[in-house]
Amino acid sequence: MATPLISYVQNLPLADLYRAFMDGFSDYMIHFDMDEARFEEVFLVRDQNQPSRSIVAYADERPVAVMLSGVAHLDSGWVTRCGGLAVTPDYRHFGIANELMRRFDEQAMGTRLLEVIQGNEPALTLYERLGYETVREIMYFQSVPTETKASLEPEPITELFETYYPSATHRPIWQVDVRTTQQQTELIRVEEGETTGALLFRGDLLLDVFGRDEDAEWLLRAAGAAGPIKLTLTSDRPALIEAARKLGFMQGEIAQFEMVKPGRTV
Repeated sequence: MATPLISYVQNLPLADLYRAFMDGFSDYMIHFDMDEARFEEVFLVRDQNQPSRSIVAYADERPVAVMLSGVAHLDSGWVTRCGGLAVTPDYRHFGIANELMRRFDEQAMGTRLLEVIQGNEPALTLYERLGYETVREIMYFQSVPTETKASLEPEPITELFETYYPSATHRPIWQVDVRTTQQQTELIRVEEGETTGALLFRGDLLLDVFGRDEDAEWLLRAAGAAGPIKLTLTSDRPALIEAARKLGFMQGEIAQFEMVKPGRTV
């Protein structure tokens, strides 16, 4: 194919974002099977990728690539996330991904953030060449039945923002951080004698765990006792990973790297 004439557009119709996403990820390591409404619910509403910041590349009038993006202001300052980058197979190797990332970097505020699946060497090579560094691994687990003597009681969600997030020593990944995404969540206080902690759920997904490292197994045992759960753990919280494995939680085959690139201060 001759080098195509490519144009780049922001703040565009949902239909074009969806088509570029589905075509670009058609041969991806993860199969996305979703209609336009589900795409909007997951990638725009829940994950807070914003059409005004996202970019679609067009060849003639066909959307052939997409870069989803969102921005948030956290305690550490502004963070801009690349929430998905994909190029339709027929239009790869024309520099489109590089140009999308150049435009992403150009408009980003504060720290740049993205995730890449381990084993996706072309993407990893691209991001490393552009100055992104891996800061931690992201792993996914499925619980097995557990039992607990601890009490589990709902807490007002305001406690998450007033108590648990401010005092936490860890930083949640973007997809499970209620400060960056639109998620209906339930905060549960766990207590047994003098030992306390908290769990943050969205349905059967355990979004976060608040408590001491020495109580990690106790907390995950309490989380799994109510029924099967899925949980996301990061390599900077080794006590939770060790506890999940000790309890026999099943680790998924897919894992990711979280990568960051320092940006200008705002």
